[in-house]
Amino acid sequence: MYKLIALLTSLTLFTATVWNMSAQNMEVKGRVTDKAGEPLVAVTVYESGNTSNGTVTDMDGNYSISISPSGTLVFSCLGFEELQEAVSKRSTINVSLAEEQLSIDAAEVVSIGYGTVSRRDLTGSVSKVDMGEIMKTPVTNFDQALTGRIAGVVVSTSDGALGTEANITIRGNNSLTQSSAPLYIIDGFPSESSMATSLNSADIESIDILKDASATAIYGARGANGVIVITTKQGVEGKPKINFSASWTGSKIANKVDLMDGYEFVEFQTDRYETYTGTNSYLSDGYTLEDYRTADWVDWQDEVYRPALTQNYNISLSGGSKEMGNRYNVSFSALDQDGIIVKSNFQRYQGKINFTQKIGKKVELNLLANYSRSVTNGVTPTDAQQSSSASGWLIYSIWGYRPVKPLSQGSILDDYLDELVDSDINSADDYRFNPAKTVRNEYRKTIVDYFSGNGSLSWTIIDDLVLKVSGGYTMNKRRREEFNGSQTYTGYAGSPSGKGINGAIYWTDQVTWLNENTLTWTKHIRRNHHLTLLGGITFQGQNTDYKGVRAEQLSTEALGLNGLNTGEYQNVTPYEYAWRQMSGLFRLNYNYRYKYYLTASFRADGSSKFPADNRWGYFPSAGLSWNFNREELLKDSRWLKNGKLRLSWGLTGNNRTTTPYDYYAQITTLPGDPDSFDYVFNGQIVSGYFPNNMSNDNLKWETTEQWNVGIDLSFFENDRIRLTADWYMKNTYDLLLQATMPSSSGYTSAMMNIGSMRNSGVELSLETLNINHKNFQWMTSFNIAFNRNKVTALTRNQYSLFSPVSWDQKFNSQYPYVTQVGKPSGLMYGYIYEGTYKESDFINGSTLKSGIPYSSSTGRANVKPGDPKYADVNGDGIIDDNDRTVIGCGQPLHTGGFGNTFYFYGFDVNIFFSWSYGNDILNANRLIFENGNISNLNQLSSYTGRYDSVKNPDSDIPAIRANDMYVYSSRVVEDGSFLKLRNISVGYTLPRSALRKMHFDTMRVYVSADNIWTWTNYSGPDPEVSTRNSVLTPGFDWSAYPRSFGLTAGISFTF
Repeated sequence: MYKLIALLTSLTLFTATVWNMSAQNMEVKGRVTDKAGEPLVAVTVYESGNTSNGTVTDMDGNYSISISPSGTLVFSCLGFEELQEAVSKRSTINVSLAEEQLSIDAAEVVSIGYGTVSRRDLTGSVSKVDMGEIMKTPVTNFDQALTGRIAGVVVSTSDGALGTEANITIRGNNSLTQSSAPLYIIDGFPSESSMATSLNSADIESIDILKDASATAIYGARGANGVIVITTKQGVEGKPKINFSASWTGSKIANKVDLMDGYEFVEFQTDRYETYTGTNSYLSDGYTLEDYRTADWVDWQDEVYRPALTQNYNISLSGGSKEMGNRYNVSFSALDQDGIIVKSNFQRYQGKINFTQKIGKKVELNLLANYSRSVTNGVTPTDAQQSSSASGWLIYSIWGYRPVKPLSQGSILDDYLDELVDSDINSADDYRFNPAKTVRNEYRKTIVDYFSGNGSLSWTIIDDLVLKVSGGYTMNKRRREEFNGSQTYTGYAGSPSGKGINGAIYWTDQVTWLNENTLTWTKHIRRNHHLTLLGGITFQGQNTDYKGVRAEQLSTEALGLNGLNTGEYQNVTPYEYAWRQMSGLFRLNYNYRYKYYLTASFRADGSSKFPADNRWGYFPSAGLSWNFNREELLKDSRWLKNGKLRLSWGLTGNNRTTTPYDYYAQITTLPGDPDSFDYVFNGQIVSGYFPNNMSNDNLKWETTEQWNVGIDLSFFENDRIRLTADWYMKNTYDLLLQATMPSSSGYTSAMMNIGSMRNSGVELSLETLNINHKNFQWMTSFNIAFNRNKVTALTRNQYSLFSPVSWDQKFNSQYPYVTQVGKPSGLMYGYIYEGTYKESDFINGSTLKSGIPYSSSTGRANVKPGDPKYADVNGDGIIDDNDRTVIGCGQPLHTGGFGNTFYFYGFDVNIFFSWSYGNDILNANRLIFENGNISNLNQLSSYTGRYDSVKNPDSDIPAIRANDMYVYSSRVVEDGSFLKLRNISVGYTLPRSALRKMHFDTMRVYVSADNIWTWTNYSGPDPEVSTRNSVLTPGFDWSAYPRSFGLTAGISFTF
């Protein structure tokens, strides 16, 4: 023991001696100014080759640093050109920095899997998001601001609802039944969700999007859909800095729907009464149609929608100590966003800490923790769905609740606004509720608590060999509450739902853990050969727990959810999911003289989601690139600054099964159902269980093979023009589909790996620095992407896959979408609309002429003028199911975006557009609101142009009480192409001379407008919609939460 102590003491003294001998540094002081002699604040001053030895200038531009007499100082400041100055034993060094000439290639370093590389050293297809532009866009979630900014990345939301994450696809959808969302790497932690509602955009340092297999194969079984790498801000050594920003946004509905007013509605109802025997209550007691021209009426949009305010505050503290060897960044944010529907609100409180500590010269410890709580309040259109009837949707009531009642019943302002249900309509299949009253009385709240903690330890074992051990833990707890009292749609005593006063609470708890261990070796051989080897092993697991309590027929509503025990408990099926994954990975990066590059990777994934024989998947990739501008012929070119050709190939996987147990045979029960397997045992009825699906021991991952060819070009000084172009082809096979089974098996279908599909396309990105003068700069960005999707195989002997959409009982049994082999997925399916039958189609206006097709459901004798006319596709003279065909495609031909940024005398102006071209929308709203068959339901104003044999005999809008209205047809399929002016921002950055007097480092004030204008032929509120956001049912519009126009004012400063 004493010998050990003596040995340790000797080693300590020896180390100290060596340290003292090597640490004969000198102190250098000085002042940093600009070319006008003004002192520069917060200039980073560090030793060349040793970034850990650095400091920053104070308010007077002064600095002090300890450095070797033979060392070199580097002076770096945002907006100024970097300067290096040899010490040469000088104790005082004063320097002046020149303002930096703008370059559109400033973002040189990009994140890839388990590391970073220079953009010009990439072999794969990787796009870097300009976070400076993102921060100018007033959105609550960072993912929404990505729309149109990256070629090949499609960002969509079902509607404008609060607290929802965007759906992102990269280079098309790779799966028909499983998720096509990318994998997110958030500070090194893989996640299948962006967690956009739990992350603060102001905390994000960089976002890199990995597209091709060379870049994504290192993530193996989860890389098929692309990878988005998100890195949050870390501290920097130097004096503490406080960053603060605040913004206030006023919002209002962007586009109200044009509905019938009171007069038009009564005229419509009067025309309806002419088609059948009944009393027109609107014209009773001596009132005439003209009386309604000046009568009060209600636009229910004005009663439900409101102006809304959003407040967003962010503050952070960052810094570090060179002497202590640490860096830190601590932040806090608060967001309060009111929705444009009354009583809707989204709140988020979030805090993050990032701490890095050096331990000696070879070990570095990094710790990161993030916590957020978000609360979403209010009824959304989706929440309002309580039945299979369209009448259960909130938007249905806002648009359809009649704007006026018969004048004989008194002034509408007396009690109309306060009644819960329309007393003149009490049919169980068409139950109308007052949207303004129910939205104020229904209770909805979702609370999400999110915590993530990451830690890593890096150890430089020997020169060029680094071991990194990291671990992480995330917890996502979600609580959803709902309560429907007696003054709500489902809680009302007369509601056809029969639930009475009811409520529910649901809990979802999800925990994910991760351990990664990597070893990286970097070697430079004779200045020509540059090699980096990466090897590692990782472990990850996830547990999900769901449970709930629901009760109906509560005896009192005074207690709210605390009174659930006074009602009748309903069945809520709890479940627990768990999966585990183990992986081994390897990557080689090699380049010769920075001209010829090779990247090769291999990953093996073992997942508990698949049976033993298919548990492991193997995913190789390779990429080559050639920096041809470094060749002798071009290396001195004055116009070509960068030229690179890229070629890559690889295999990636998709392991996102519906549940972690899809390959197991599962059992279920239907307690209380007379058709279930209940049986009598010992004199009591007990629930019987039966197999729910067929097991499949051959189930395995969906696999995508991808080829990519690309070119990167930049021209002139400061990369004034930068062009990136890529062509890709992705073939996905072993798609997970429900295969039809023979009846002898006892099952109708089973999950199997059968189908295949292809995505191929071209991406183009162009950035230009058009003008680069001292006091005026103008930059332009443009991107466009073409993707072609084709299904190449379905299940055995199957060439078409039909998909229903559940939204209304009259349509739920139909199939508005079809996926066919050889065509894109999710094509719209129905009848071809040819207008309406005209009187010229009839003999004496009543008998349909011979040779004119008619509907089999209506019959020749019942067809009348004004009925919809559909194409007789097969030519048999009868319109039936055999005449249904493809009537539209929800996938665009191309998407993209373009913007311009201007800088002049401290001002910055940014204008950004995005577009989608060639996609169709199935506007299901028109199936209900251009339909004269529903009593007292208000309609779109377009229905005033309906067919009428006297007033409008040439109209192609079906007449009142027309036949064959409840089918899907091309009548409601519209061109969804659009060009949207998405954002305009104007900011002003105060000059340094003014900031010095105020003791600030930076300060910027700005105003911004969002969702400003849309050019489109689509008749709905917004073409950027897909309320059934599925690969099999794209472009379906029904009851979407309206989008808002926002005007923002904000300020940010650093001191």
